[in-house]
Amino acid sequence: MSDERTQVLIVGGSLVGLSAALFLRRHGVDVVLAERHPGTSIHPRTPGYNARTMELFRAAGVEEAVRAAGPWQLTDSGLLWAESLTSPNHHWLAPPNARGAQEGFSDVSPCDDAVLSQDVLEPVLREHAEALGADLRFGTELQSFENGPDGVTAVLTDRASGARTVVHARYLIAADGANSPVRARLGIGRSGVGVLEHVAGIMVRAELGDALGDKRFAICQITNPDFAGMVRVVGDKMALHVTYRPDLGESAEQFTPERCVELARAAAGLPDLAVEPLEVMPWQTTAAVAGRFADGRVFLAGDAAHVMPPAGAYGANTGIQDAANLAWKLAYVLHGWAAPSLLDTYDAERRPIARLTVDQALATGREWFGADLPPEAGAAELLDEVTLKFGYRYGPGEPFEDPRRPTGAPGSRAPHVWLEQDGKQVSTVDLWASGLVLLAGRDGAAWAEAAGRVAGRDGLPLRAYLLAEGAVPGDFLFLADPGGRCAAAFGIGAGGAALIRPDGFIAWRAPETAGPRAGEVLDAACRSLLATG
Repeated sequence: MSDERTQVLIVGGSLVGLSAALFLRRHGVDVVLAERHPGTSIHPRTPGYNARTMELFRAAGVEEAVRAAGPWQLTDSGLLWAESLTSPNHHWLAPPNARGAQEGFSDVSPCDDAVLSQDVLEPVLREHAEALGADLRFGTELQSFENGPDGVTAVLTDRASGARTVVHARYLIAADGANSPVRARLGIGRSGVGVLEHVAGIMVRAELGDALGDKRFAICQITNPDFAGMVRVVGDKMALHVTYRPDLGESAEQFTPERCVELARAAAGLPDLAVEPLEVMPWQTTAAVAGRFADGRVFLAGDAAHVMPPAGAYGANTGIQDAANLAWKLAYVLHGWAAPSLLDTYDAERRPIARLTVDQALATGREWFGADLPPEAGAAELLDEVTLKFGYRYGPGEPFEDPRRPTGAPGSRAPHVWLEQDGKQVSTVDLWASGLVLLAGRDGAAWAEAAGRVAGRDGLPLRAYLLAEGAVPGDFLFLADPGGRCAAAFGIGAGGAALIRPDGFIAWRAPETAGPRAGEVLDAACRSLLATG
């Protein structure tokens, strides 16, 4: 049995685990990832990655590659109701809180949503994480682990050869799915509505050719005498999601290859369609949040931490955003820039957001598809799409703000504003990709000088910019801010400053100058953020 060491061990190599590996390697952290399946997903699940998630991929340098991998164009809202895929009896659903497919989010972000399936996205994340040096081990299963005060000792088994490896990691991220063995091993329970329905995920290969006409959808809800369920079509694959009732003696085993062929033909409305059944994967529509997202050196992310109905594709996006929040904090602790207590903020920040998002996913299913919810699910008011994607906040106060009218307050997402640098257009979203960022007003040279001293003393990746109409006297980086729009969005005056975290959230703000105390004030702000005070 071989013996190895790494900084972070990730268990689970789906969207969230791969994203965590990518984000950690961008921060220079050593990573070993163990995934029990032999490769990335073959299921075209999770068709939508929202613009906030795409900001994180942009910061990680993979946005263009993600978009190039799946240029999936949608018709109308992309949500279709039909009697069958080929029936003239169909109409497009109009989600009450969503923007039209062509509207985009240019007023709040440099990114738009991306529509591509999970089986297309995962190989992109894998390729880029491996290119950055992540050690990704597919076909490898976590056998056991010990969560000690100084690290985690795990036993990994190669499923093909049976060879075992002991891995000593400083930290472990459990991204091992809704039925997380790691969460179970830690004895962490979940709260929430629980299982709403049992679903058979049926994968078949069927060439529809021109039968779909000009309909391009992310999801189609089909209702006819022989089929009722959701369908997604990606290339020559059809994914059918059909509910069944265990309480009535039904089971996933009843979906035989013959029945899968019949259901695919009924969904397509083509009784002679050539269909090759591939796989049936049972799953549950569930709404639940783990009682805690951290236990010693182990952290839960994605479905291991929270599960929610698929309406709106919030589950995958929330999980990827978990990974971004956790990755920079682990990196800063491992590099010695932050105290280990910084990691306590992961649970404090992400678990409330998960609860809110689960409620919104339930409300989305109710409003979009008329889903029946049990009384205990409550009746959360459905937020508009822009607020839900960009407006959530960390810390005390209101959990959301309207990102179209940003406050610039600490705990909120740094607003997107176009600036100019050396004659090129740059978004504020592009600034925090490499670490902490200080934005100071045109008279904020004292803040910029203080940031240089803090960065030099601690080796901290902290870069300072002055917002000005033109070049500023002195050896400073500056960004052209026509009309002072950026300073106004962040709520800082000519002598003020704001500190942006490496995940794009505002950590601290001084609306006006601190004068000769700028160095002392900024030093205290950084120590507070990094828990080194």
